[in-house]
Amino acid sequence: MIRFKQYLSESAQAASTFKKAESVVSYIKSEKIKQTYIDALAALEIAAEQKEIYNARFSDHKSAITRGVEYAYNVLFDEIKADVIKSGQETHDLWSMTSASDIKRITKIFNSMSPKISKAVAFTDAVSGIHDGFKIVKGYVKSGKPPVQPKPGQFYKPIASVDATKLASKFMREASDSFSKELKVSVTNQMMGAYEKILDITDPKNLPKDPNTQQVANTIFIVRGTRRDATLELIDGHKARVTKLINDSVAMVVDGFVAKNSSKLALILQKKDAPKTHKIIKTNVNNGMVENTMMFEFNDGSSFTITSSVIFKRSTNGKLFFQYPTRFRDVKMADGSAMKGPSEEKMIKEF
Repeated sequence: MIRFKQYLSESAQAASTFKKAESVVSYIKSEKIKQTYIDALAALEIAAEQKEIYNARFSDHKSAITRGVEYAYNVLFDEIKADVIKSGQETHDLWSMTSASDIKRITKIFNSMSPKISKAVAFTDAVSGIHDGFKIVKGYVKSGKPPVQPKPGQFYKPIASVDATKLASKFMREASDSFSKELKVSVTNQMMGAYEKILDITDPKNLPKDPNTQQVANTIFIVRGTRRDATLELIDGHKARVTKLINDSVAMVVDGFVAKNSSKLALILQKKDAPKTHKIIKTNVNNGMVENTMMFEFNDGSSFTITSSVIFKRSTNGKLFFQYPTRFRDVKMADGSAMKGPSEEKMIKEF
């Protein structure tokens, strides 16, 4: 473990190293390689200062810097080769600079030559600390992928505070409580209905193709034989497996509803005090689909109605997924005016 003072000094050392390495950029004649080199140095300088960088970005920037140094050194060597030969130094030890060991070895050679070649000494001095800088920044690397940056002019949704998220979750959990029992009855009727219909089917070709039936079939059957003579065999405890499928499906809908819609509501609540009043206007459950409408009124006179839905869809390969669209209606601003064309973006920015 290193002391905090050492931790700070290493960070500053790495940042200074990458800044210093910019001085060799004049040797890079390719504009593309030059710009990539400059950008990579700047990125690692910032990473050293902030003590954080994603692994993928670190690897890309490290490669760009290494390539830039190699390119720049090749140009430098062409310029000084005649002086190297004149000094009596063998050139085969100086042909390329592609690694930390190359930099160390070549730096030692140029520093020991007499007379010294000033361009070469300045070059090696500028890049000699790069690989130590890499080692320092590598300690700040974190896993995962960097977040996607918004395009120019694109709305970027900020992160809500913990308190606002908790408050929004409370309201959405209240909303889910109003439909969870009815949802379970609806899902049970669908799943158990499909289960009863296919219980005695043994030929896969006779299975209905609707999504509910396919989902239940995948839960209770295994396939025996080849594709040509395949037969269906019930898995032990098949009814209990359907019951678990029902419970898991309902939990997935409820948890997704609360999580997705809390994130949409939290940023709006964050701008206001807690609502003066709120109430559930209606909840509909139809064939497993859910729609909930709530109304919120605030102390400054503003108010809105929010309708949150759950839509079941399947991907092209048959995988079930959910969408959680939200609509804002009857939005009244604090000054008494009505918001035209309310959307999540407008609610976050203007309400």
